[in-house]
Amino acid sequence: MWKVLLFLLLFLSCGEKGEIREKVKPGADSIEVVSTDNGRKMWIMKAKKVVERGDTLVGFGVSITFFSGDKPSSQLWADSGKYDQVSGNVSAYGEVYVISSDSTELWTGSLHWDKKRKVIWTDDPVKIRQRDRVLYGRGLETDEEISYIKFKSPVRGEGERLE
Repeated sequence: MWKVLLFLLLFLSCGEKGEIREKVKPGADSIEVVSTDNGRKMWIMKAKKVVERGDTLVGFGVSITFFSGDKPSSQLWADSGKYDQVSGNVSAYGEVYVISSDSTELWTGSLHWDKKRKVIWTDDPVKIRQRDRVLYGRGLETDEEISYIKFKSPVRGEGERLE
């Protein structure tokens, strides 16, 4: 298995035909990936260490900031993550924690972002704290702002019922 530790400053910018331009500098321990779609910043991923495996970058000590317009909509931290340079999809693994701009918090073992659908999803157990309630379930789908939550299994909760 070929492993390369590298410092990668990867700027993704979509031109008229959607081409991707990259700048790669090997030899250090950190990574920052900035993803844009038609000039709009989608997310910024940072990792303390990274390994390149084909078209996939695997990072350790990962944080991702998702954007809605020009403002951050949510922040994610995870033990590890991967970025598929072909599809643009991003996954986070280990102890995954997300907080949205409205202070909704989410904990799970893995979380995936589907670039085409602009959806965050998992099949793992999840815990969500939202205002005065806590919800527990297995599997979910939501948008980058966690403005809706669609659970894939029965849910149990604690706290106030919000209409």
